[in-house]
Amino acid sequence: MYEMNAIILCGGQGIRLRPLTADIPKPLVPVRGRPIIDFIIEFLRMQNVLDITVAGGYLVEKLVQHFHDDEHVKVVDTGDCDIIDRLKLLLAGDATETLVLYGDTLSDVNLVDLLSAHHKSKCEATVTVWPLKSSFGIFDLDASSNMTSYTEKPELDKWINIDYFVLSKSAINNLQKFTSFEAFLSDLTSRRQLHAFQHRSIQATINSWTELEEAESELIC
Repeated sequence: MYEMNAIILCGGQGIRLRPLTADIPKPLVPVRGRPIIDFIIEFLRMQNVLDITVAGGYLVEKLVQHFHDDEHVKVVDTGDCDIIDRLKLLLAGDATETLVLYGDTLSDVNLVDLLSAHHKSKCEATVTVWPLKSSFGIFDLDASSNMTSYTEKPELDKWINIDYFVLSKSAINNLQKFTSFEAFLSDLTSRRQLHAFQHRSIQATINSWTELEEAESELIC
């Protein structure tokens, strides 16, 4: 695998994790004693992603302090803005194919397979998706409203975005036209230029206390 650039988006305020995030940005929230972002950085380096930029905003000075001894991680203050504005700032100029991910998500996405799928698709961008799982038990009913089957918290026929975007140079050039990341993704989708890489293994996005507790107990070894 060739070396790849990565941008980790770390600008949010993590309101649903208060009071933990009252004094630190969400990527520095500890999971089993280590900040979330340390797991992410370690995972990227294991897969030969060495050029890493952290796009900070809320309490960015804490991220600068955290990485002050790491010459291979650059922390940039991208302010309080939409994701698209952070990317415009960091991808200005002669940007090359870039991996974009969130600083609150733990996963074991195989980047070799992700990049291979992206290149084979010939799409401008690829997003990693994970099957949506119901938090409830699901019943099927017949015409008389009698139960015909029951499944406890099944995997649904829908997929959710878990980040790990690969943006080709054409996608990077195109995003300059948009004012929101959602509009950018909608445009790619409407033009059939957004490929989905299906991931079914480890995934935990830590936005709330419940998700943090699940990551503490189930996902991190």
